[in-house]
Amino acid sequence: ILVDEFQDISESRANLIKALKHQKPFSNIFAVGDDWQSIYRFAGSDITIFTEFEKNFGASWQGRLEQTYRCNQLIAETAASFVQRNPLQLRKAVRSSRPAIAKSIRIIPIEGDRGKPDFAKACHRLLARLDGFLGGIAAQWRSAERPKLKVMVLWRYNQLDPFERTKPSFGNIEVSGMSFHRAKGLEADYTILLDISEGDYGVPSRIEDDELLNLVMPRPETFEYAEERRLFYVALTRASRGVFLLTNSREPSRYIRELSEIAGENLRFETIDGEPIRQCPACHIGQLVERKGRNNGQFIGCNQFPECDHTQPS
Repeated sequence: ILVDEFQDISESRANLIKALKHQKPFSNIFAVGDDWQSIYRFAGSDITIFTEFEKNFGASWQGRLEQTYRCNQLIAETAASFVQRNPLQLRKAVRSSRPAIAKSIRIIPIEGDRGKPDFAKACHRLLARLDGFLGGIAAQWRSAERPKLKVMVLWRYNQLDPFERTKPSFGNIEVSGMSFHRAKGLEADYTILLDISEGDYGVPSRIEDDELLNLVMPRPETFEYAEERRLFYVALTRASRGVFLLTNSREPSRYIRELSEIAGENLRFETIDGEPIRQCPACHIGQLVERKGRNNGQFIGCNQFPECDHTQPS
Protein backbone atom coordinates (compact mmCIF):
# COMPACT_ATOMS: atom_id res chain seq x y z
CA ILE A 1 0.00 0.00 0.00
CA LEU A 2 1.69 3.22 -1.18
CA VAL A 3 0.81 6.46 0.62
CA ASP A 4 2.19 9.84 -0.48
CA GLU A 5 1.99 13.14 1.49
CA PHE A 6 1.64 11.06 4.64
CA GLN A 7 2.01 14.13 6.88
CA ASP A 8 -1.51 15.17 5.80
CA ILE A 9 -3.19 11.95 6.91
CA SER A 10 -6.34 12.06 9.03
CA GLU A 11 -7.69 9.46 11.44
CA SER A 12 -10.36 8.28 8.99
CA ARG A 13 -7.80 7.77 6.22
CA ALA A 14 -5.47 5.99 8.63
CA ASN A 15 -8.33 3.63 9.51
CA LEU A 16 -8.89 2.97 5.80
CA ILE A 17 -5.21 2.04 5.38
CA LYS A 18 -5.38 -0.26 8.41
CA ALA A 19 -8.49 -1.96 6.99
CA LEU A 20 -6.78 -2.50 3.62
CA LYS A 21 -3.68 -3.88 5.33
CA HIS A 22 -5.71 -6.38 7.36
CA GLN A 23 -7.48 -7.72 4.28
CA LYS A 24 -4.40 -9.66 3.22
CA PRO A 25 -1.68 -11.29 5.30
CA PHE A 26 1.87 -9.98 4.81
CA SER A 27 0.63 -6.66 3.41
CA ASN A 28 3.10 -3.77 3.64
CA ILE A 29 2.68 -0.02 3.88
CA PHE A 30 5.13 2.31 2.13
CA ALA A 31 4.50 5.88 3.32
CA VAL A 32 6.34 9.04 2.24
CA GLY A 33 5.93 12.42 3.91
CA ASP A 34 7.53 15.29 5.79
CA ASP A 35 6.28 15.96 9.31
CA TRP A 36 7.85 19.44 9.10
CA GLN A 37 5.20 20.31 6.51
CA SER A 38 2.11 19.10 8.37
CA ILE A 39 -0.11 22.20 8.11
CA TYR A 40 -3.67 20.95 7.62
CA ARG A 41 -5.03 20.22 11.09
CA PHE A 42 -8.06 22.37 10.20
CA ALA A 43 -8.86 19.76 7.51
CA GLY A 44 -8.47 16.80 9.88
CA SER A 45 -4.75 16.07 9.56
CA ASP A 46 -3.26 14.50 12.71
CA ILE A 47 0.54 14.73 12.85
CA THR A 48 0.80 12.10 15.60
CA ILE A 49 -0.28 9.41 13.11
CA PHE A 50 3.00 10.22 11.34
CA THR A 51 5.30 10.81 14.31
CA GLU A 52 3.94 7.73 16.13
CA PHE A 53 3.90 5.49 13.05
CA GLU A 54 4.82 2.25 14.81
CA LYS A 55 2.17 2.83 17.46
CA ASN A 56 -0.42 3.04 14.68
CA PHE A 57 0.86 0.50 12.13
CA GLY A 58 3.35 -1.77 13.87
CA ALA A 59 7.10 -2.32 13.50
CA SER A 60 8.69 -0.40 10.66
CA TRP A 61 11.89 0.71 8.93
CA GLN A 62 12.44 4.44 8.66
CA GLY A 63 14.56 6.11 5.98
CA ARG A 64 15.38 9.80 5.78
CA LEU A 65 15.46 11.81 2.55
CA GLU A 66 17.68 14.67 3.69
CA GLN A 67 18.73 16.15 0.35
CA THR A 68 16.84 19.23 -0.86
CA TYR A 69 17.01 20.64 -4.37
CA ARG A 70 15.00 23.81 -3.72
CA CYS A 71 16.50 26.35 -1.32
CA ASN A 72 20.20 27.12 -0.89
CA GLN A 73 22.14 25.71 2.05
CA LEU A 74 21.83 28.83 4.23
CA ILE A 75 18.04 28.89 3.95
CA ALA A 76 17.83 25.10 4.34
CA GLU A 77 20.01 25.02 7.49
CA THR A 78 18.34 28.03 9.11
CA ALA A 79 14.82 26.77 8.42
CA ALA A 80 15.69 23.25 9.63
CA SER A 81 17.12 24.57 12.91
CA PHE A 82 14.04 26.76 13.32
CA VAL A 83 11.45 24.01 12.87
CA GLN A 84 13.41 21.55 15.03
CA ARG A 85 13.17 23.87 18.02
CA ASN A 86 10.00 21.88 18.56
CA PRO A 87 11.51 18.72 20.11
CA LEU A 88 8.55 16.63 18.92
CA GLN A 89 9.46 17.08 15.25
CA LEU A 90 11.48 14.23 13.76
CA ARG A 91 15.21 14.97 13.52
CA LYS A 92 16.76 15.48 10.08
CA ALA A 93 20.12 16.83 8.86
CA VAL A 94 19.19 18.71 5.70
CA ARG A 95 21.69 19.10 2.86
CA SER A 96 21.09 21.25 -0.20
CA SER A 97 22.31 20.72 -3.75
CA ARG A 98 22.64 24.53 -3.89
CA PRO A 99 25.55 26.15 -2.01
CA ALA A 100 24.81 28.74 0.65
CA ILE A 101 24.28 32.30 -0.56
CA ALA A 102 25.46 34.87 1.98
CA LYS A 103 22.76 37.15 3.40
CA SER A 104 20.05 35.32 1.43
CA ILE A 105 17.62 35.81 4.34
CA ARG A 106 16.80 39.51 4.67
CA ILE A 107 14.62 41.27 7.24
CA ILE A 108 12.98 44.55 6.21
CA PRO A 109 11.26 46.45 9.05
CA ILE A 110 8.45 48.69 7.76
CA GLU A 111 7.44 51.83 9.64
CA GLY A 112 3.73 52.50 10.16
CA ASP A 113 2.26 55.93 9.49
CA ARG A 114 0.26 56.35 12.72
CA GLY A 115 -0.90 52.77 12.50
CA LYS A 116 -0.18 49.50 10.72
CA PRO A 117 2.50 49.61 8.01
CA ASP A 118 1.40 49.64 4.38
CA PHE A 119 2.80 46.25 3.38
CA ALA A 120 1.23 46.42 -0.10
CA LYS A 121 3.07 49.65 -0.89
CA ALA A 122 6.31 48.28 0.56
CA CYS A 123 5.92 45.09 -1.47
CA HIS A 124 5.58 47.00 -4.75
CA ARG A 125 8.68 49.08 -3.92
CA LEU A 126 10.67 45.94 -3.17
CA LEU A 127 9.53 44.27 -6.40
CA ALA A 128 10.64 47.31 -8.40
CA ARG A 129 14.00 47.30 -6.64
CA LEU A 130 14.48 43.58 -7.24
CA ASP A 131 13.54 43.95 -10.91
CA GLY A 132 16.08 46.74 -11.35
CA PHE A 133 18.85 44.83 -9.57
CA LEU A 134 18.28 41.65 -11.60
CA GLY A 135 18.16 43.66 -14.81
CA GLY A 136 21.64 44.96 -14.01
CA ILE A 137 23.06 41.44 -13.72
CA ALA A 138 20.88 39.81 -16.40
CA ALA A 139 23.94 38.46 -18.22
CA GLN A 140 24.57 36.18 -15.23
CA TRP A 141 21.22 34.39 -15.36
CA ARG A 142 19.13 35.17 -18.46
CA SER A 143 18.78 32.65 -21.27
CA ALA A 144 16.29 31.85 -24.02
CA GLU A 145 14.72 29.23 -21.75
CA ARG A 146 14.78 31.55 -18.73
CA PRO A 147 13.81 35.09 -19.76
CA LYS A 148 12.66 36.05 -16.25
CA LEU A 149 13.26 34.96 -12.66
CA LYS A 150 10.31 33.89 -10.53
CA VAL A 151 9.27 35.89 -7.47
CA MET A 152 6.51 34.68 -5.14
CA VAL A 153 4.83 37.05 -2.70
CA LEU A 154 3.38 35.11 0.25
CA TRP A 155 1.04 36.02 3.08
CA ARG A 156 -0.58 34.32 6.09
CA TYR A 157 -4.10 35.69 5.45
CA ASN A 158 -5.66 36.67 2.12
CA GLN A 159 -6.58 40.12 3.42
CA LEU A 160 -2.89 40.96 2.90
CA ASP A 161 -3.03 40.34 -0.87
CA PRO A 162 -1.14 43.39 -2.25
CA PHE A 163 -2.19 43.01 -5.87
CA GLU A 164 -5.95 43.69 -5.80
CA ARG A 165 -6.59 40.98 -8.42
CA THR A 166 -4.01 42.40 -10.87
CA LYS A 167 -0.37 41.39 -10.54
CA PRO A 168 2.24 43.95 -11.68
CA SER A 169 4.33 43.32 -14.79
CA PHE A 170 8.12 43.69 -14.84
CA GLY A 171 10.85 43.16 -17.39
CA ASN A 172 13.04 40.81 -15.38
CA ILE A 173 10.78 39.07 -12.87
CA GLU A 174 7.61 37.00 -13.12
CA VAL A 175 5.47 37.74 -10.07
CA SER A 176 2.89 35.50 -8.39
CA GLY A 177 1.14 35.80 -5.05
CA MET A 178 -0.63 33.42 -2.70
CA SER A 179 -1.12 32.35 0.91
CA PHE A 180 1.43 30.30 2.84
CA HIS A 181 -0.84 27.25 2.59
CA ARG A 182 -1.20 27.46 -1.19
CA ALA A 183 2.56 27.81 -1.64
CA LYS A 184 3.25 24.33 -0.26
CA GLY A 185 5.02 22.26 -2.92
CA LEU A 186 5.93 25.30 -5.05
CA GLU A 187 9.20 27.16 -5.49
CA ALA A 188 10.61 30.40 -6.85
CA ASP A 189 13.95 32.14 -7.22
CA TYR A 190 12.96 34.76 -4.64
CA THR A 191 10.12 35.07 -2.15
CA ILE A 192 8.71 38.03 -0.25
CA LEU A 193 6.89 37.22 3.01
CA LEU A 194 4.46 39.91 4.14
CA ASP A 195 3.69 41.04 7.70
CA ILE A 196 5.95 38.70 9.67
CA SER A 197 4.81 40.51 12.80
CA GLU A 198 3.14 39.89 16.13
CA GLY A 199 -0.64 40.15 16.37
CA ASP A 200 -3.84 38.15 16.09
CA TYR A 201 -3.46 37.98 12.31
CA GLY A 202 0.33 37.92 12.44
CA VAL A 203 2.96 35.19 12.28
CA PRO A 204 2.37 33.16 14.33
CA SER A 205 -1.37 33.69 14.12
CA ARG A 206 -2.95 34.08 17.53
CA ILE A 207 -6.51 33.45 16.30
CA GLU A 208 -7.90 30.61 18.40
CA ASP A 209 -9.86 27.78 16.85
CA ASP A 210 -13.61 27.74 17.30
CA GLU A 211 -14.59 25.56 20.28
CA LEU A 212 -17.07 23.59 18.17
CA LEU A 213 -14.42 22.89 15.53
CA ASN A 214 -12.05 21.68 18.23
CA LEU A 215 -14.57 18.94 19.03
CA VAL A 216 -14.07 17.36 15.60
CA MET A 217 -10.44 18.28 14.89
CA PRO A 218 -7.42 16.28 16.10
CA ARG A 219 -6.25 17.17 19.60
CA PRO A 220 -4.02 20.26 19.80
CA GLU A 221 -0.26 19.82 20.16
CA THR A 222 1.46 20.64 23.42
CA PHE A 223 4.26 22.73 21.86
CA GLU A 224 3.15 26.36 21.51
CA TYR A 225 2.13 27.35 17.96
CA ALA A 226 3.50 24.03 16.63
CA GLU A 227 1.54 24.12 13.37
CA GLU A 228 2.16 27.85 12.87
CA ARG A 229 5.89 27.11 13.18
CA ARG A 230 5.64 24.46 10.47
CA LEU A 231 3.61 26.79 8.27
CA PHE A 232 6.30 29.47 8.58
CA TYR A 233 8.90 26.82 7.73
CA VAL A 234 6.99 26.02 4.53
CA ALA A 235 6.88 29.71 3.56
CA LEU A 236 10.55 30.22 4.38
CA THR A 237 11.74 27.33 2.20
CA ARG A 238 10.05 28.23 -1.10
CA ALA A 239 13.00 30.32 -2.36
CA SER A 240 16.21 29.10 -3.99
CA ARG A 241 18.13 32.39 -4.17
CA GLY A 242 16.74 34.61 -1.42
CA VAL A 243 13.83 35.41 0.88
CA PHE A 244 12.73 38.86 2.10
CA LEU A 245 10.71 39.11 5.32
CA LEU A 246 8.70 42.32 5.71
CA THR A 247 7.84 43.03 9.33
CA ASN A 248 6.21 45.73 11.43
CA SER A 249 9.19 47.68 12.83
CA ARG A 250 7.38 48.14 16.16
CA GLU A 251 6.02 44.59 16.51
CA PRO A 252 8.36 42.14 14.76
CA SER A 253 7.43 38.49 15.01
CA ARG A 254 9.06 36.37 17.69
CA TYR A 255 10.22 34.23 14.76
CA ILE A 256 12.46 37.09 13.58
CA ARG A 257 14.34 36.84 16.88
CA GLU A 258 14.70 33.08 16.48
CA LEU A 259 16.05 33.40 12.94
CA SER A 260 18.52 36.00 14.17
CA GLU A 261 19.67 33.69 16.97
CA ILE A 262 20.12 30.83 14.49
CA ALA A 263 21.66 32.58 11.48
CA GLY A 264 23.59 35.31 13.32
CA GLU A 265 25.56 37.51 10.93
CA ASN A 266 24.21 35.57 7.94
CA LEU A 267 20.90 37.37 8.49
CA ARG A 268 20.74 40.88 7.02
CA PHE A 269 18.54 43.70 8.31
CA GLU A 270 17.94 46.39 5.70
CA THR A 271 15.59 49.15 4.58
CA ILE A 272 13.10 48.72 1.75
CA ASP A 273 15.71 50.38 -0.51
CA GLY A 274 18.45 47.95 0.52
CA GLU A 275 20.40 50.13 2.95
CA PRO A 276 21.84 48.22 5.93
CA ILE A 277 20.21 48.68 9.35
CA ARG A 278 22.10 48.46 12.62
CA GLN A 279 20.60 45.56 14.52
CA CYS A 280 20.22 45.65 18.30
CA PRO A 281 22.78 43.22 19.80
CA ALA A 282 20.60 42.62 22.86
CA CYS A 283 17.13 41.70 21.58
CA HIS A 284 18.13 40.70 18.00
CA ILE A 285 14.93 42.17 16.51
CA GLY A 286 15.17 45.90 17.15
CA GLN A 287 17.10 48.55 15.27
CA LEU A 288 19.54 51.00 16.82
CA VAL A 289 18.35 54.59 16.43
CA GLU A 290 19.46 58.03 17.61
CA ARG A 291 17.56 59.08 20.73
CA LYS A 292 17.50 62.05 23.07
CA GLY A 293 17.89 61.71 26.80
CA ARG A 294 17.64 64.17 29.62
CA ASN A 295 19.09 67.60 28.94
CA ASN A 296 18.82 66.78 25.20
CA GLY A 297 21.79 64.42 25.41
CA GLN A 298 22.19 62.16 22.35
CA PHE A 299 22.59 58.40 22.63
CA ILE A 300 21.91 55.23 20.65
CA GLY A 301 18.99 53.08 21.77
CA CYS A 302 16.83 50.20 20.59
CA ASN A 303 13.55 51.10 18.89
CA GLN A 304 11.87 48.27 20.83
CA PHE A 305 12.03 50.29 24.09
CA PRO A 306 10.59 49.70 26.69
CA GLU A 307 10.64 45.96 25.87
CA CYS A 308 14.37 46.32 25.17
CA ASP A 309 16.36 48.92 27.13
CA HIS A 310 19.71 48.49 25.35
CA THR A 311 21.65 51.75 24.95
CA GLN A 312 25.13 52.77 23.86
CA PRO A 313 26.98 56.04 23.33
CA SER A 314 26.42 57.96 20.09
